[in-house]
Amino acid sequence: MLSGVVICAVAFAAGGMLSPLWVRSPQQVAAEARPPGLTTLTAPVERRVLRDLLIVRGDVRSGRSFEVTPGSRVGNQAVVTGVKVSRGDLVQPGTVVVEVSGRPLIVLPGATPAYRDIKPGASGKDVMQLQAALAQLGHDPRERNGVFGAGTKVALKAFYGSLGFDPMPASEGEDERLAGLRKQVIAAERAVADTQQALDAVNADPQATAAQRSAATKALARAREDLARARAEMADAEVASGPMLPMNEYAFLPAFPTRVDGLNAGLGKEVTAPLITLSAGEPVVVATLTAAQRAVCKPGAAAEIAGDGMLTGVGSVTEAGASPPAPADGPAQGTPAGREYFAAVAPSPALDPTAIGQSVLLKIEVAVSDGEQLVVPVSALYADGGGRVSVNKLVSGGRTERIEVEPGLNADGYVVVIPKTGSLADGDQVTIGVAAP
Repeated sequence: MLSGVVICAVAFAAGGMLSPLWVRSPQQVAAEARPPGLTTLTAPVERRVLRDLLIVRGDVRSGRSFEVTPGSRVGNQAVVTGVKVSRGDLVQPGTVVVEVSGRPLIVLPGATPAYRDIKPGASGKDVMQLQAALAQLGHDPRERNGVFGAGTKVALKAFYGSLGFDPMPASEGEDERLAGLRKQVIAAERAVADTQQALDAVNADPQATAAQRSAATKALARAREDLARARAEMADAEVASGPMLPMNEYAFLPAFPTRVDGLNAGLGKEVTAPLITLSAGEPVVVATLTAAQRAVCKPGAAAEIAGDGMLTGVGSVTEAGASPPAPADGPAQGTPAGREYFAAVAPSPALDPTAIGQSVLLKIEVAVSDGEQLVVPVSALYADGGGRVSVNKLVSGGRTERIEVEPGLNADGYVVVIPKTGSLADGDQVTIGVAAP
């Protein structure tokens, strides 16, 4: 029984070894040893707007920066006697930011910078700004003509009082001078009354001569001239007297709220410049560029802004210059050997002022196609010996058709193509290379 089983197993094995499934020629063995064939890679032709982006880092800065260093009107030494703000604070119009030698430094709204003491009787754009500022702060002078008149005096005095200060007089000793001028007017008025009485007496005297009447008449005329001069002098003094806004006690800034970017004020310390640096205007984003980046970055280019804390925005390039502007709280940084450039982007709508100081990512659009165009991956292009640029379009049966094209804008790995021979359409497939399976 066992011998029969063994004989059958041997016979079955011999038959299997002789089967065609187990017999291979040398050619078949070599073919099976070869690596598998390459696969053609393709990509679709697309119709879309192609944009080239310049991606750089930037900093959010103040639109404009102002350094203010008030002096003292008392003696030669100016000492800080009060610090009312801290670095980074947002300041509103009418705020006292520091005190110097016991006097306030007030920030007020206005585009024309401070350049003089604004005194009663003065006129100009700065006076009109002061009148508008006083009205905005609740002390309406009821004057908008740019002339520092009686209403502005009252409003300025009330404004200083609301801050806890007495305003400075327009000139020292003006009260004594006005008192003296009033006495002169009173004396002139009495002289006119006396000469009038003398003339009346002469005219009533039948024995008075013509010469006496003439002398009395002339004396009255002169007394009246003296009175007119005294009154005019007193009127001029009254117009020029009263509270003034000293140059070292105010700063006009074009936009609010303004931000304290730098503060060099220590209580009891002597004033050194710059005492306080204030920024005003809407924030801008400033980025440093290389020469190559500057060559493609143009004013008017659209930009995207992204920063920490969900900070996002859009804007446009307003400037592209040869050296970066100075930071708001430091000196200008030079352009070494002319190899560094900058771009300034104005966000629209404006960023929140609290974003000032943040580092952000800028995506600046440096090129854009003229509307939607046919685009293919750059790797789909190839050139022949004659310099003709083409793509291979996949057609039926796995074949390819060569399409000569004119390449255009190249951005983000894609290129605009215009067919010169054959046709290309949105959705067609073009070859971009081969890959092993």
